[in-house]
Amino acid sequence: MTATRATTPRRAAARRRAGRLVLIGGGEERSPDGRVLRHLVDVAGGRRARIVVCGGASGEPEETMQEYRRVFTRLHVAEVALEPLGDRTAGEAPALLGHLEHATAVFFTGGDQLRLVSLLGGTAFGERIQERLQTAGLVVAGTSAGAAAVSATMVIDGPSDGTVRRTDVELAPGLGYWRDTVVDTHFNQRGRVSRLLATFASNPQLLGIGLDEDTAVDVELGRRFRVVGCGAALVFDGRVSHTNAAEVARESVLALFDTRVHVLPDGYGFDLRRKRPLQPRQLPRTGG
Repeated sequence: MTATRATTPRRAAARRRAGRLVLIGGGEERSPDGRVLRHLVDVAGGRRARIVVCGGASGEPEETMQEYRRVFTRLHVAEVALEPLGDRTAGEAPALLGHLEHATAVFFTGGDQLRLVSLLGGTAFGERIQERLQTAGLVVAGTSAGAAAVSATMVIDGPSDGTVRRTDVELAPGLGYWRDTVVDTHFNQRGRVSRLLATFASNPQLLGIGLDEDTAVDVELGRRFRVVGCGAALVFDGRVSHTNAAEVARESVLALFDTRVHVLPDGYGFDLRRKRPLQPRQLPRTGG
């Protein structure tokens, strides 16, 4: 009896398996030849993958969801379920929760990240995603707005020609599946560096991730991530040594000292514990 009591917690811990995030900067190639979506399917289980495509970020999700169904079907996944998430009651539906229990991945389409969070946050669906991500190996993926919504703090608006002022960025709480981060998408294509820099003025504890189009980060939570795709992931360490954000008007240009920026192309990675970039030779060959 004593031996059983000693080993039971270990067995329970062994059954707990953290999942992964696959976050895409938008504009990914939507065909079986596209590396980013193919990588997502591989991470989610390949031919055994069961993917719930959630179109809640889009005001008109049907066409987009059907397009992803076609791509994932051509990549030979076992099952694709579609959920437009038209209102908050949808996130409480037993049928959707049943799909989630058997899913290996949930994929959020693009659109408006604030819309997605307002529909998903606090619902049974949203909370169960987080539980299965933390303990059951679920893969949570998203593109464009679907990627931006996953972080703890999300950018919901801001000009592409900003000059690092607090008025250059509008923030809101995200879903919080990736803590202490802010993710911005279409990054170099739309000139969004100033948005992340302005974010750090009031949130210096954050790690900023800027994702180019057709580029993803494959994140092992609490450990590291790897970059996949034809562009780059820019990593901004927001732990600045000085900012004047509390002293100047919202329209004033901000002072920021000692912000580190890392540019990581395909195959490179980042150590989330040490906050240091990784060369390809420092990463596992399989990405696992």
